[in-house]
Amino acid sequence: MAITIIIMGSIVTNIALSQSISSFHYIKSSDSTLVFKSNGHFLHQSLVKSFASINPLTISKVSNTTDKIVMLTFGDTYKSQVVNAMPILDKYGYKGNFFVTCLWVGSHIYGMPRLTWQDVSTLQKDGQNIGSKTMTHKAMTHLSPIALNYEVAGSKKCLANHGINATTFATTHGNERDNATIINEIAKYYDFAVNGFGSLMFLHCNGYSRYSSQTDCRTYFDNGSLTFVNRYSIREWSHNNRDKALSHNDSKIFDTFVNEVNSQEKYNKPNTILAVPIVAYHSIDNNKTSDSTDLDLFAQEMQYLHDNHVGVLTLNDLGYDTKNNVFYIKPHSTFGNGPMR
Repeated sequence: MAITIIIMGSIVTNIALSQSISSFHYIKSSDSTLVFKSNGHFLHQSLVKSFASINPLTISKVSNTTDKIVMLTFGDTYKSQVVNAMPILDKYGYKGNFFVTCLWVGSHIYGMPRLTWQDVSTLQKDGQNIGSKTMTHKAMTHLSPIALNYEVAGSKKCLANHGINATTFATTHGNERDNATIINEIAKYYDFAVNGFGSLMFLHCNGYSRYSSQTDCRTYFDNGSLTFVNRYSIREWSHNNRDKALSHNDSKIFDTFVNEVNSQEKYNKPNTILAVPIVAYHSIDNNKTSDSTDLDLFAQEMQYLHDNHVGVLTLNDLGYDTKNNVFYIKPHSTFGNGPMR
């Protein structure tokens, strides 16, 4: 027996009914109001006897009205992120990833106002994903084991003390991806880490043939060496690199942003997402510093995503299939003004 089902608005066809339902918050059939829950309970027992367990790789192949998705990160705890960026994100219902450096909270380090703990709470209550970016923002590559643990584990505890369960981490400079000591320490405490730069993040980690022979996202090759990209070295595209290189020429920067967003087209299909650009911001202001993106430009970019039906997800919308060693987009993920369709 087979039916067509809808998972949070996304259609998956010809799924055989079998025994269990292990992966989903709820599922509705297309021809009946049949709702399953993650413990296997369903509301209309007369309709079916059971439901097949589904591999997460299958769930990546859902029918969406968009084949473009982006993720947005905000680093270094700038006050402008809550004052300037959040209202623009809220206009479109977008959620970003805000990486907090604990001992920078409430400070004016380097002469720039940083988020307060009240600001961090505001972001959290707004549904933004709060992650960790160490305790002190020190370069991580030459730390002692005790100091490294303080930066990685200490920052998780720090955020927990403020009611935040941080499952994502960002390294301080993005150059720690080939350091096994750092990778292993991060892996003890976090699900994922942003750690390195690249134009796209390939969900199966197989799009980096110029640099690596890997065909999946495992952390180590069989010979014990680190892979080029994995759960703890997720790649992001640095917006500030373009801000600086193009001398804050917003028209030119906008064009590069659009090109980056659309670079996923050759890899994605309407029902399958395999590559996602992760766009990294810091301060959203008009100071034209090395860490800032102009406010009007940021607003223009978010409007572009909205007008062109580009989905905006957070790192919390990623899952990891430990059997096949690949990322996948969780079936209940939502973006913009509503669920993935």
